[in-house]
Amino acid sequence: MASVCLFVFIFILFGRVRVMLGFTRKRIVIAAPMDGIVIPITEVDDPVFSEEVLGRGVAIKPSSGCVRAPAKAAISMMFETGHAVSIITDSGVELLIHVGLDTVKLKGKHYTKLKESDENVNMGDALIVFDTSAITAEGYDTMTPIVVCNPDAFSEISFAKKGIIHAGDPLITLKA
Repeated sequence: MASVCLFVFIFILFGRVRVMLGFTRKRIVIAAPMDGIVIPITEVDDPVFSEEVLGRGVAIKPSSGCVRAPAKAAISMMFETGHAVSIITDSGVELLIHVGLDTVKLKGKHYTKLKESDENVNMGDALIVFDTSAITAEGYDTMTPIVVCNPDAFSEISFAKKGIIHAGDPLITLKA
């Protein structure tokens, strides 16, 4: 009987230790949606993003003109102008990918939408193509914030460090 009680005690204690160390939390990884350079969102020259009004995030200065799905997801809104897309991943992460700052003013010029709202996508599927040179030539910054719009749904969120990243590389890690 004593050995059974000891076994139950150890089992319960081990379970509590696992919870305290976070081993029971689901780890979710969101991939980079494009090639470029990772920049902390606090360095983005737009207070809506830098002050994290829409949620917590990170930004990428793109080196290529293609936005790819960062996870298996449903497109909740493909903006008419093609400058932004909002998705909900199969793991419940609500993301906004906003290509450029104030680029809504371009009214879709230099953007081509490859997917539409309510479509399901797989990680790596091309969502939007855009002309970085043309956007820059018109005086706009192509800095692309990627924002977790439901950060309160996660116990932890971490972002890739500043530096070069490629589409598909881990960008955001969350724990549910």
